[in-house]
Amino acid sequence: MTYEVAGMKRRSLFLTLMLWPAAAFAHSYKAGSIEIGHAWALPSQQTEGQVFFPMLSAGKEADSLVAARSDMASMIELRQNNRYDDPPLKEMVLAPGKPFPMRPTAFHLRLMGLSKPLVKGDRFRMVLDFLNAGEVEIEVHVQDKPGE
Repeated sequence: MTYEVAGMKRRSLFLTLMLWPAAAFAHSYKAGSIEIGHAWALPSQQTEGQVFFPMLSAGKEADSLVAARSDMASMIELRQNNRYDDPPLKEMVLAPGKPFPMRPTAFHLRLMGLSKPLVKGDRFRMVLDFLNAGEVEIEVHVQDKPGE
């Protein structure tokens, strides 16, 4: 077995384990060479919320998440942490073959101006815009933690 094939098998196994919650809920998404796992949001009674999902650029070139939109929020920011006095990110760069996880207190999407509270069990649509792969619509599940 060549090094490239062995690396592809390891990457495939790692992605499978990383995206396990997506498999459990039978919803994952693809935009070009970008693979997106289970998307979830924390419940929130505030006017703001947070969305998380794992991503992977399965191609040979990097790509970037550059924007997101949803009817649930008047604005969505790309964030690297919960320090909201820091400016939002202009993009989230996905290196080829390197998983890009999101989680509370780390990388996430910040929903601002929510149209209604995020209640556990609810779902809503969001459109992600990638620099090279284009747009993809995903469904976000409101839950306390991934895999619920």
